Amino acid sequence: MNKKTIFDPKTFLLDKPNDLISLDKWQKTVNLLAKVFHAPAGFLVQFTPDGFQVTISSQQSSNPYPAGIVIEPEANIFCRKIVETGTALYVPNAPIDPCWDTNPEVHNDGFTSYLGVPVFWPDGTPFGTFCVMDYKQTEYDSSYLELIEQLKDILESDLALIDLYGQMQQMAITDPLSGINNRRGFEALGKQRITLAQRNKAKLGLCYLDVDNFKHINDNYGHKMGDDLIKHIGLILMATVRQSDVIGRLGGDEFVALVLLESQDDLAIIKQRLQLGFASAMNATSLPDYSVSIGAIEVELDASLTTLLDEADKEMLKNKKRLA
Repeated sequence: MNKKTIFDPKTFLLDKPNDLISLDKWQKTVNLLAKVFHAPAGFLVQFTPDGFQVTISSQQSSNPYPAGIVIEPEANIFCRKIVETGTALYVPNAPIDPCWDTNPEVHNDGFTSYLGVPVFWPDGTPFGTFCVMDYKQTEYDSSYLELIEQLKDILESDLALIDLYGQMQQMAITDPLSGINNRRGFEALGKQRITLAQRNKAKLGLCYLDVDNFKHINDNYGHKMGDDLIKHIGLILMATVRQSDVIGRLGGDEFVALVLLESQDDLAIIKQRLQLGFASAMNATSLPDYSVSIGAIEVELDASLTTLLDEADKEMLKNKKRLA
């Protein structure tokens, strides 16, 4: 809902290039692999649920597979075997092995030998394979397998860089206590959401939430209980709003939710849903009794986010005074 990822592992990298990855460096690595192995073709292949895409292809006239081609996920190809097992695969003479009788690389394109190793994302899930193929039978010794493992480390280090950068970016926009966007994250995502609404002529609502008598809770039950309440509010917000909505903690006990409105009554319904969520969840926790004041306004798409937050805050304070 609010988490931004640098790269989606289910998306082909060539369809959404990332500035943190030097495809030129990857190209040089694949070219070097093919050159050292005296192989007519070398590849970096990415796997997603949509199939196997050649991300990088060695730049040789003998290589029949250009970068960008996609092979269906059920095809009986060498790379599929590696992704399924998570281990290296060396086939020196594929035509004599019946398990490759339906392999199009062997029987359509004439390849005989294959050597490949798995490439992993930092979390251990498969990115794809790094491999060489030859039209003739080969007899690689263990040093060749060691070499291809060393070269693929270069590729995995770039994938690790993406992951690390993503974690750092997420930390910069996430409130560590509630687990939702901090002010910076909410403002950045909120402005994007408003721009998208302007483009799509959609309607948005803004809810401004404030815990009533939060200081009293801290003073009488301790700051740990106050922290637990902040975490609790974050969880309720995440469970209540929709995937298209943007939520955040502005600081202290103040929270906001920028929500998509699909009907005239949506804003009132969402406000009621939040209140019911707090009430029902409170009964299932050891937290002290608490209440939340909510100000809800329909968003004027040409107004600044700062102005909108100020208006929603004022609406919340009116409601708080009525309950006092």
